[in-house]
Amino acid sequence: MSQTEEVFKRGVSWMHIVTFAIATGVSAILAIYAVFAVPVAPFPGVSGLYFAAAIYVPLSLWLGMWGPLAGYFSCVILGFATTPFGPFSFVWSLCDFFEGLIPLIAFKLFKVDPELKMQRPGVTWALFGLLVLDLILGVVSYALTWSEVFLASIFLSLIIVILMGAANPKYWKSWIFYAIFGIIGGAFGSALFGIGTLVLGGFAPAEAFWVGFLGWFIGDVLVIGTIGTILMIALTPRIKRTPIYVRGWFS
Repeated sequence: MSQTEEVFKRGVSWMHIVTFAIATGVSAILAIYAVFAVPVAPFPGVSGLYFAAAIYVPLSLWLGMWGPLAGYFSCVILGFATTPFGPFSFVWSLCDFFEGLIPLIAFKLFKVDPELKMQRPGVTWALFGLLVLDLILGVVSYALTWSEVFLASIFLSLIIVILMGAANPKYWKSWIFYAIFGIIGGAFGSALFGIGTLVLGGFAPAEAFWVGFLGWFIGDVLVIGTIGTILMIALTPRIKRTPIYVRGWFS
């Protein structure tokens, strides 16, 4: 047995705890910044470009349950720091827990490798470049309120990820699962629960539900589809070689 394999078999270690704490802190900073930079009225704590969502999915696929927990506690911090929710934050913050939990469960139950491997590196990296340009387009179009361009950038990010999977047919399962459960599934579950609880809790008007849901869902799809995908491609192979990578649920 190699030294790396021995480390992986030790169970939960201090490195998992420290990584979880750092992930929570970074996620909280990104979440608070996003809410102040790109708010979605009249929904407190909601952002049209929730940058923290971009790392929730990768963190969950790298760190197991520590990822969704980092998302949850960072959202609790966000709730207390930027909204009038108070203790209601502990309920509402489950939205960010689900954002990482949905892809994590899908990948674990179907035993899918989270590494987005490349069969055709040249084509994949070219699409990767288009993904970066699409992210810039999405941010600029949102800032300038070019709604049609912003929506187009979201659909384009999904198309690019699907094309990446098509360019790597040998590893199609990882790419398709990431697109369905990592980008769409996580964003959908988070938006549905997050806006739904705000309406049920009396913090947002019921008639504005679809505005809030679509703003949340679309923004998350864009940041996960672009930044999240970039992180998955660039960092997953490296993180899998470290002792912080979680092969099970917690270790």
